Formats: sequence, structure tokens, C-alpha cells
Amino acid sequence: MLQFAYNNRPGSSKMRKLQNRSNASWSSTLSLSHRIVPILLGTLLLLACLSFLSTLSEIALDSTTGSDTHATPPLRHGGMGSSVTPGSGLQQEEYYLAYLPHSGLSNQRIELANALLLAALLQRTLIIPPAFLGTVVGWMKKEQIYDHLGWLTNASIPFEQICRSATPGDLATYVRRSRCGEYRRFGVIPWTELHDIESLTPYVNIRFQDIVSLPQLQEDLGIDESDTYVHTDQHLYDWRLYEDISEARKLLKTGTNYFDSFAGRRYYKVYTLNHWQRRPERLLQLGGIFGSTRFNLIDPEHIALRSKIANALHFRRDTHIGETVENIVNYLGGTGSFMGVHFRTGDKPFKKQLPKNMVLFAQGMAESTGVSVIPREEDILAAIEAQAIDISNNNSNSEDGSELVQEQQQPKRRVPLLPPPEGLHMAPWSTVCRNVPVNGAPVTSGSRTVIYIATDQPEPRSPVSKLLPWFDMFPCTVTLNDLPDHLFTPLDKIHDMIVPEKPLKSFLIPIVDAMVAAHAQQVFATPRSTYSKFIGELNRAWVP
Repeated sequence: MLQFAYNNRPGSSKMRKLQNRSNASWSSTLSLSHRIVPILLGTLLLLACLSFLSTLSEIALDSTTGSDTHATPPLRHGGMGSSVTPGSGLQQEEYYLAYLPHSGLSNQRIELANALLLAALLQRTLIIPPAFLGTVVGWMKKEQIYDHLGWLTNASIPFEQICRSATPGDLATYVRRSRCGEYRRFGVIPWTELHDIESLTPYVNIRFQDIVSLPQLQEDLGIDESDTYVHTDQHLYDWRLYEDISEARKLLKTGTNYFDSFAGRRYYKVYTLNHWQRRPERLLQLGGIFGSTRFNLIDPEHIALRSKIANALHFRRDTHIGETVENIVNYLGGTGSFMGVHFRTGDKPFKKQLPKNMVLFAQGMAESTGVSVIPREEDILAAIEAQAIDISNNNSNSEDGSELVQEQQQPKRRVPLLPPPEGLHMAPWSTVCRNVPVNGAPVTSGSRTVIYIATDQPEPRSPVSKLLPWFDMFPCTVTLNDLPDHLFTPLDKIHDMIVPEKPLKSFLIPIVDAMVAAHAQQVFATPRSTYSKFIGELNRAWVP
């Protein structure tokens, strides 16, 4: 170092030469930097733009706030819900997806289908609660759903003891009667008793959980609060998932929501798949995910997977429920030997559409069965209006005690033709009614065709039934209430999975009703009903 300093002391010839070289070098460097710096800045700017564009498909869009939330890179899980670090050879912890069921069984099935699809896309193990029958709580705040379902699925509670019938002098029998009423109207059954869920294990990992309780689930999984993300729904249709980013951005840009006018169904938030992928917690607990239109899919593989899930969620027929259905179908003449109708009248949209649907079904059935004169719309509507007046009069007269006078004033209706308990081969049914040919020949029996009608209308043949005009047009119609009791014997073997002493027979009747209708040669389904649509799917799968 000293020698270097000495030889290059200021003023020396060698130092001057070095200075000249240094000045030339700096001049050259500065000249070159003027050319390189803009190039480097341009390159960096281009890379930044490309990086931003690559994240556009990973943006979670919230249409209520109008903001874009940039997502972190998605978790990279191995198949079947486990995570694997490349090159480590070590299997990491499993990741889970859970959801809160609510409402009737058909809605729960739609929730289950959505959950299976989402778990497969996120590569998380799906936590599946039981299926709930009877009167089930509708959508509400998650704390309330946990309160209801957590109590009803707690096997440690002695339900049969605390919910025994009220007995005078026994004060304990009057305690918690409201909750006991809910218990009596409620049944629990494994989903595997209804559907072939095991067939989906190549696509999604599954874990069944009997009790609906987040603390219990966390304990069972060995996961604490810090590794749990709980999504709180603000609405029944809180969010909709979009693979079509352009569609999502269009909704965001216009400040609108996906809206189904028939049922008033509005999805408030717009999410991409990455909105859920970016959650690092092992347990992702969602609220309700009901809605047959909740997922906007464009990936062909994802669309195909949704179809596989739908097929797996067809009702099983190799169970006691299926045995009951087989008994009834054979009683009616066999698969495809009768016509079918699934007539929804209970929920508000279907009550309003009842007259229109009655016309649709009656005219369609007349055309399909070869009725010579198709009933006119005005005649059908007049019959419905007359029945509505009769119902109103019946209701008012039952209050003032004038039933006898009203009965004398009402026109006499046709004596109903009821199916014989021994079978439809017995007279007088067999002399009047005709089954549908199963060999593909056209149906020509007209109004004498055997028809099975599945409906949520209580007691369809009662004087106050809104469906009574149907039986005047098609007297050879059979309903579930018309069938002999012995056909339902297999249902006696099915009991509640939480309270084994509790029979489920009465809770399973609506399932049987729908499955029988699906064995008809042709089913007329209630428009815009997802359950009717499901019965149509079963019909296409079961009847050649």
C-alpha cells in the first residue's frame, strides 16, 4: 500500500498518466450510463407492469365497497388436503374447510355440493356435518346456528329424558319445552345414508363431524384460534365466486350485483378463488354456502367436477329408503309405467305461481297422454278460483259453526277414485285406469292414465286443498297419502344418528315422495324449483 502511494504521489508523471486515464474512463462511463440507465428503468417498469397484470386474476373484488384487495400468492397444497414441501420429502399439516348448514334438506344438499366443489378447488379436506331432516333453522347469524344445531347434535344430552311429554305434577317435563319442540321436529342422518359420497374421494378428501360446534371441531383437529379463520356472512347470499374475471370486473365497474329476480336472490360480494386460497390458516370456517348459482365457473375441468359431484349426490337406492321406494313403484306398476308430477305449492314464490303451474301441468299432461280435448286455460283458472272460494267459505264457516249449511249449498264433487290397498290391479281402479306402456309405445289413455303426484301440499284430496281441481281432470292420480301403510315398513329400521331411540320414518316421507315421482316415464317439474330440477335429473338417470 505504501509503495503504491509513493509511486502515485501527486505531480508525478505516472500519476498524471493515471489521472488522464481515469478522466477518460469516467467520461466513457458517464456517456455509457446515459444510455444504460433509461434502458434499465424501462426494463424495471415493464417487469413491474407484467407483475401487476399477472396478479389481476388473483384479486378479490368486493362489490359492496367497490375496492380491489390484492391477494398474496396462493397456498400450494398437495392432493387430498395435505401440503407437501417440494424436495423435503415431508408431509406438512392438513388444511380444512368447514361450513354451516341450514334450511331444508334440498338446500343442505346444494350447500354440500358447493362445499365439495370449493374444498376440491382449494385442496382442503372438507368437514361434513350430518344431514338434518324435518324442520331445520333457516339462515341466521352463525352464533344462532351454532346454538341450535350444536344443542341438537350433542349426543351427551339425554334428549329422551328431558324432552319427555309434559306430565301434570312433574315440573321437569315443562322445562325447555320450546327447545324440546324443536327436537321433536328434527332428525339427524348421515349423508352416506342418502348419497354415494365415498365415490368423490378421488377428488376431495372428506372428514365427517357429527356435532356442529366450532370449539369441538378445533379440539378434534388439534387447531387453535390463531390457526382458524371464521368468515362472517352479512347476508344469506353474501358472496359469489367468479372464475370469469371480466364478468366480475363488469359487476364491480357498474356497481351492481348478480341478481335472481324469481326468488329475490342477490349476491352482495364478488370473490375470485384466490380470495379463499390466500388464507394461511389450517381451518377455514365458512358460514352458509347455499345457492345453486353461487359459483361462476369457466374452467372445463372444474365444470366437469361439478357434474361428477351432482351425480354422486343422487339419492341412493340400495338402502332401506330405496327399498321403500321400490315397494311403491312396484305397487304403481313398475318403473316408467306411470306419469309423474312434482308440484310445489308451499314456499311463497310457488304459492303465487300455483294457478299458472296448474295450467302448465294440466295441458302438458293432456298432450302427453292423448287427451282428445286439451283443457282450456280459462276453464282451469275458473276451477282454481272456485276452489279458492270454497276454501275461503270453509274457513269462515268453521269459525261461525255453519258448516252444515255450507255443505248443503256447495255443488257435489265427483266421488274420488282411490287406489285399492291390495294393488292397482284390483277393481274398480283396474277397470278405469291404465298404466303407461313401458315398451316405448305412445300413451293414449288420456285422463285415465295412472299419474303419481309428489307435492308439499298437505292432504292433497282434502276439501281445502288447492290441488283439488287436478283430481277432477285426472281421476287416476295417486298421492303418497293414498298408499297402504305396509309399503313403508322398511323405514321403521332407520333411526336418528344422535338419539338411536328416535325413529326417522316420518322425516323420510318427503324423500320417498320425490324418489317415487322420479321413477315415472315422464315428470312434470315445477318451474324454477331446484328440487324439481333435481327430481328431473334423477328421472333421466333412473328411467331408460
